[in-house]
Amino acid sequence: MEGNKTQEIEYEQPILAESDLVHENEEESHYLPPRSSVHPSERTKVTRWFYRLLLFLFILLVMGLGWWGIRYTSGA
Repeated sequence: MEGNKTQEIEYEQPILAESDLVHENEEESHYLPPRSSVHPSERTKVTRWFYRLLLFLFILLVMGLGWWGIRYTSGA
């Protein structure tokens, strides 16, 4: 009853030329990580400093307008 046995199918491995083997080895040895992991973005740092600068300028504006208003309303 050999008809009930599972037939094993053997697949032949493709024969690679030496140049293909060298090319595969080069790809493995010259692996480079993604650029984003090598050079992380500094966008968050720049954004944080930008908002701090805007806040500082707004505070200066409020102080300057307050000083200007007190100076010109109390003197006349």
